[in-house]
Amino acid sequence: MSLNHRQLHRLHRIESSLLRSDPQLAAMLAMFGQLSAGQHLPTWEQLTTRPDRIRQAAALIVAAVTVLAAAIAHLLVAVRGLVGAVVMGGRARPPAQPAPASPPPDDRQGRNPAQGS
Repeated sequence: MSLNHRQLHRLHRIESSLLRSDPQLAAMLAMFGQLSAGQHLPTWEQLTTRPDRIRQAAALIVAAVTVLAAAIAHLLVAVRGLVGAVVMGGRARPPAQPAPASPPPDDRQGRNPAQGS
């Protein structure tokens, strides 16, 4: 792990103040550091690098834009259905049935000219 100058200076100040305030704790921490020097950190304890964080942020942005696009599409479908229902509201009812026409009058001989006989 590489630290910049400011971080290294801060760590040295912490170390020197710890040595002055509690030498026994400083000795125990030094022994722990020597014993664990060859061991690797588990992956879940390691910090991600900057490119990894950028990649994760980009993936989250893509997912958010995808969800937003789907929500807008659903909203447009709902608005189109609502507008269609309002516009078709007057025409959605079946047309009124015209009054039944009265049958044509029979001629004098009892025949109906509409029936052709």
